[in-house]
Amino acid sequence: MKLQLSARVEQQQILAPQLILSMDILQLNSLDLAARVEKEFMENPALEVIEPTAPTPAPEEPSEGRDPEVQELFDLLDSYERRFGGEERPRPVSSAASDNKHEALANHADDSATLADHLHQQLCELELDPDLAAVCEKVCDELDPRGYLHSEVEEIAACVGVSCELVERALAVVQRLDPCGVGARDLRECLLLQLGEGDEIEHRIVRRCLPDFLENRLPRIATTLEMSLDEVNEGVALLRTLDPQPGRRFEPGDPQQIRPEIFVDEIDGRYTVRIEEGSVPRMRVSPDCATLLQEGAQNPQVLDYVRKKMESARWLLHAVEQRNRTIRDIAQAIVDHQHQFFRRGPGHLEALTMQTIADLVGVHISTVSRAANGKYIETPYGSMELRRFFTGGVERADGGIESRDNVCGVIREIVSDEDARRPLSDSQLTRRLQERGIDIARRTVSKYRERAGIPQARLRKRY
Repeated sequence: MKLQLSARVEQQQILAPQLILSMDILQLNSLDLAARVEKEFMENPALEVIEPTAPTPAPEEPSEGRDPEVQELFDLLDSYERRFGGEERPRPVSSAASDNKHEALANHADDSATLADHLHQQLCELELDPDLAAVCEKVCDELDPRGYLHSEVEEIAACVGVSCELVERALAVVQRLDPCGVGARDLRECLLLQLGEGDEIEHRIVRRCLPDFLENRLPRIATTLEMSLDEVNEGVALLRTLDPQPGRRFEPGDPQQIRPEIFVDEIDGRYTVRIEEGSVPRMRVSPDCATLLQEGAQNPQVLDYVRKKMESARWLLHAVEQRNRTIRDIAQAIVDHQHQFFRRGPGHLEALTMQTIADLVGVHISTVSRAANGKYIETPYGSMELRRFFTGGVERADGGIESRDNVCGVIREIVSDEDARRPLSDSQLTRRLQERGIDIARRTVSKYRERAGIPQARLRKRY
């Protein structure tokens, strides 16, 4: 073993702060970008909003009777606050930013009541014994998002310190509340709660033949219950209208607002992309920074502070400009490739990969992924996420490529025309697709069928 010195030439990729900022800004959608710019605007005094052009108001005349020395003092204070007020000084807000805030408030989804809140409100309207009401509230809190009770009665009784009989009474009260079926301990109890008391065909199917009902084995149900197939069909038709998860409708939805920032205009037969920049206020580096640099030339700390803020402001403005330019180029390449979709409709979406667009635009595939994620484009057929235009495909008999979405659409069309008493199996769907020039394997057809939300043939069968 020995020590020695050697020289080696190598290349390393180092992410500069500007590059990291550009990547972060690129993957933000318009709403997140507006929030990011607003945050930077509040923290960086070097940023300034460019106000829309408006008539310059006439200078205010000094108030009559005001002492000229007092007026001069007011002017001096106003000048001082404008120039040296720091981050606490009043910041100008553009009318566009104000409109965007108003629109965001107007379109913000209301906080809907949860399942527990809905049940608690109904309990308050009932005249219950205080002890029973307390146990009922505990039972409501133990329900899962579907509305089912998975805790044992003994566990709730031990937790609250009451008898199991009182818990059973409380559970019976909760099971009579809205939505119907809430408080059930399994699917069979949930369906029976929605059916109510009785001994009709539906009750017997749920009590004795629930697994066969779930597997659509109607002839076996008819044999077990010793009734005709028509009677079974009548009962099954009612059971299919019940809700197996009554608490799901109280789950909070996604309150995220979708705002398209890419728009397509048809000009002389060609579709052109434009980026809507109105959601983000126009900004610039404040001219006051140059004055502060001159005045702070004798103070290194002031000079260093102002210089850092100016650099941060320039990096942000450059990153936003580069983001819009990159998204516009990528979106234009996508629109050019998918011109048949914009001209003829969703059924003509062509197969497209991110690598294809990356090669056309001259960027890395990761840049295309960041630019397409969470960005929405306004099309003649509604707002769509840019990522939806990237779809793989299968080869047709004529050598062309059919997109996955189109294959799913063809499968839906074939299934919609099938005989419900003799539904097509995956092998038969494969042959039907081959007749239309789409030659794919049966397992691929099964995957596309599941992607289209179509159940298996035995579950689609009607007797």
